[in-house]
Amino acid sequence: MVITKENRAIADIIFSSLNNRELSLLSNHLEENAYFDFPGTRLIKGRKKILQFFKILFRKYPQLSFKVEGSIAEGEQVCVLWSNEGITSKGNPYKNQGITVVRISEEKICYISDYFKNTKFPD
Repeated sequence: MVITKENRAIADIIFSSLNNRELSLLSNHLEENAYFDFPGTRLIKGRKKILQFFKILFRKYPQLSFKVEGSIAEGEQVCVLWSNEGITSKGNPYKNQGITVVRISEEKICYISDYFKNTKFPD
């Protein structure tokens, strides 16, 4: 039986990891063969490549913080509504809002997919 409350907590780890720039916490909760579907990229396959993606994101946005606005969970899936803001590596302000769909299997994140309002990435 899937426990929705626990799945929400696991999904929230993604945003805690990003806000704290601490990927080891996320790594511990990612399935080895997880998938990440991020707009504008090919499907990212595997824990190592997902973590590499986030390291690149940290370089592109030296300041970036997420605020979880709410979540909806059913079974193995959690949809997290978020907003973020930060500064790009070129000093430009950045803001966005979106939803991240997270699928959890056996207490591990196996799939992440992002959908967001502003799909234009600043320089």
